[in-house]
Amino acid sequence: MSPNYYVPVLKVKRGEKDSLRAVASHLRQRITPLLEIVERESTKSSTIDEHLKTAFKNLSESVWSYPRCFIDVREIAPDGPGAAEKVFQRAANLGMIFVPVTGISRTVDVKAALDNSHHGIALRLTRDEFEQINLLRAINKFLRTYSIVPEQVDLIVDLGAINEMISPGIIALTNLFLEAVPYHNRWKTFTVSACAFPEHMGFVERHSHAFQEREEWIAWRDGLYFRRNEIPRLPTFSDCVIQHPKGVEGFDFRIMQVSATIRYTMPEKWLFIKGESTKKTLPSEQFPSLATQLAYGHLIRHYKGPDHCKGCFSIKSAADGGKGLGSAEAWRRIGTIHHITTVMDQLLSLP
Repeated sequence: MSPNYYVPVLKVKRGEKDSLRAVASHLRQRITPLLEIVERESTKSSTIDEHLKTAFKNLSESVWSYPRCFIDVREIAPDGPGAAEKVFQRAANLGMIFVPVTGISRTVDVKAALDNSHHGIALRLTRDEFEQINLLRAINKFLRTYSIVPEQVDLIVDLGAINEMISPGIIALTNLFLEAVPYHNRWKTFTVSACAFPEHMGFVERHSHAFQEREEWIAWRDGLYFRRNEIPRLPTFSDCVIQHPKGVEGFDFRIMQVSATIRYTMPEKWLFIKGESTKKTLPSEQFPSLATQLAYGHLIRHYKGPDHCKGCFSIKSAADGGKGLGSAEAWRRIGTIHHITTVMDQLLSLP
């Protein structure tokens, strides 16, 4: 992959699946989605088969027009090795062009990943591994144990959540992490992933808006891309789009407060437009009002216009009273489409 490729990390949920189908077709050839099967909640799915039935609904249709995708099952590790095998077998049976993801410290999904490595295998290195073990030794042991060479492996260097760091610190951390990784020029693909998206929206006051820096993008651009002639290999950019890595699987919407919030990606920041608790005012009433602030109101200078992408078109439609645009799931889809399009715009316009 070259500098203008992108690996968005997405939870396998309905809004995210819908967003992949709505990304402009000319951009899809440069995107490799990394799909995370979300953890199973026993209150929602009593069995892993029931959970996977939901996860795989429309999944193959969502990614069929992308060259390939990565599938990571680390969140369902508590369901055991059988669950990992079921995920990869389902994907294979659906004809999906996918690369299973595993890791040098994992045990639950390694065999399933190797058994389904028809299109290669991906190794996802974590920040904990970088900080706690000798990466060179561990990587070499993994390759030797399973008779793999780097040319067969898509390597993903995952810094994880860095939302409490600023770009100089992220750049320093990235450089140290990359120095510990061997064979830069031999991996099939080489990606650096990080997530600066906030874990929650508590820092945004009700009936107001706020901004947060897209530090992972700034760090990749300034720390890696602009030094591309000084480093062995420029890694592909990856982020978690508009979701913190922890997700919301542990969030109980029945008893916890949640406010309607629009997440809108700008060149170097995210814009958050917040209403109030959805228990007080229905989201179907709040989101059109919030959309109006962006499409017609005091925040219009940040709006890219309805022709930018299907997400931006939906923002104007919501402000104009369009139907089906008044739920948190709809706005996760809208925000995800816009974010992916914005990142691709930025990558394709790099000097």
